[in-house]
Amino acid sequence: MELDNNFEDDLREALLEDIEQTLREEIGPQLIEIARENWKAYATRNNYDIDHIWKDVEGPIVERDGDSVTLRIEWPGLTALFEWGVSPHTISGNPLLHFYYDRIDQWITTDEVNWGSETGGIPESRAIRNAMADIRRLM
Repeated sequence: MELDNNFEDDLREALLEDIEQTLREEIGPQLIEIARENWKAYATRNNYDIDHIWKDVEGPIVERDGDSVTLRIEWPGLTALFEWGVSPHTISGNPLLHFYYDRIDQWITTDEVNWGSETGGIPESRAIRNAMADIRRLM
């Protein structure tokens, strides 16, 4: 039996199609689900109302370019603040800052805020990074 001249190209194409389908139907949804569970646990531990992070996720977005296949998942803006954490810091406003302060039940106007001075900032969640590590172990 002799192999077709296009054997390698056909095999490469079939493999890329299989990878694309697996990312779209299995790996992407699993990654989103594991990250969602991580986010929920983090929100519960820290008493955060951040359900928009797992509700507004977009993906899995699978793109193919030549001999590569890419999986992308997009979490909403500012998600990185929770994923990586934020140290206490001072926020300066020019013009003035205006925000509602729950503890005293009123609006505040000021030129700077020592954000996180009482809370210690935002602890890192590692929700996405841990989900990716879990997926790698599963693979």
